[in-house]
Amino acid sequence: MKSIIYDTYGSPDVLKLIKTSIPKPGPNELLIKVISSTVTAADWHLRKADPMMVRFMNGLLTPKRKVLGQEFYGEIIQIGESVTRFKPGDKIFGSTGLKTGAHSEFIVLSEDSVITKADKDIENESLAGIPIGGMTALFFLKQGGLKKRDRVLINGASGSVGSYAVQVAKARGATVTGVCSTRNVKLVREIGADQVIDYKKEKLSDHPQKYDIVFDTVGNLSYRGVKPLLSSEGHFVSTAFNLGLMQAMMMNTFRKGHKVYTGVTKESQELLDEIKDLLKSKKLKAVIERTYSMEEIKEAHIHAESGHKQGNIILAIQGGTTHV
Repeated sequence: MKSIIYDTYGSPDVLKLIKTSIPKPGPNELLIKVISSTVTAADWHLRKADPMMVRFMNGLLTPKRKVLGQEFYGEIIQIGESVTRFKPGDKIFGSTGLKTGAHSEFIVLSEDSVITKADKDIENESLAGIPIGGMTALFFLKQGGLKKRDRVLINGASGSVGSYAVQVAKARGATVTGVCSTRNVKLVREIGADQVIDYKKEKLSDHPQKYDIVFDTVGNLSYRGVKPLLSSEGHFVSTAFNLGLMQAMMMNTFRKGHKVYTGVTKESQELLDEIKDLLKSKKLKAVIERTYSMEEIKEAHIHAESGHKQGNIILAIQGGTTHV
């Protein structure tokens, strides 16, 4: 099979497309033919070892896990004798978690992984672009206490997490304001935002409205900066995991009204199942900007790292055979 590997940290030039051995599933494992994956911010951060803490998680000098890719859509080819949830031929989608590895034609995962069947009414290569962004959006909106009729501001509404956050909040009955650049205003309106703020032309301070949740999917806002935008019981949630936000969150116990939440998404089967329900009810769809082949992996990383990605980047995994 073909796999994209990196033996050392660095620029996209460290990525190589090579032939590797097809793995074999254990008793509780699935052999999955990967149809499509994605190239995300997590992938290029791991590739660059940026921030430095990546080296403590994945190898100080060289990466321990040499194949990137954390979400996928694929077909089960073979199962171990203890597997009960799935059968060969099932189309599935989900997350590999910290194991990564989805930038290969085949991958082995435990049946207890955060994965689910892709029912026929939602089967599509774009499903690869849904698990991480969708679960992250849902996880943080739940942290913020999302409820019907809430007023929600989403910073970075055209990105992977942000585009799902807009749709999830709307599906839960919230009134949504999205923040994005000029070129993405139309997209953010199309996915359901009631109001769009073009940050290239306006400042958040120009909008005196109060929000029950301010969700920062970019990481460029602080609690001090958004405090004037929050309602008396408003919550500020952010995917940025930095010292300032951690300190603000530690003060939640002593602070009346406002709460701050940050951290890392706790992926779960429950979250993925909720996302699947939204897909099946047509309340959620993947926003796909571009599709790259495995041979174009360097270009995909360059675009993902540019900071101008709209929604998700699909990586089409080509060439696998179902006969193993």
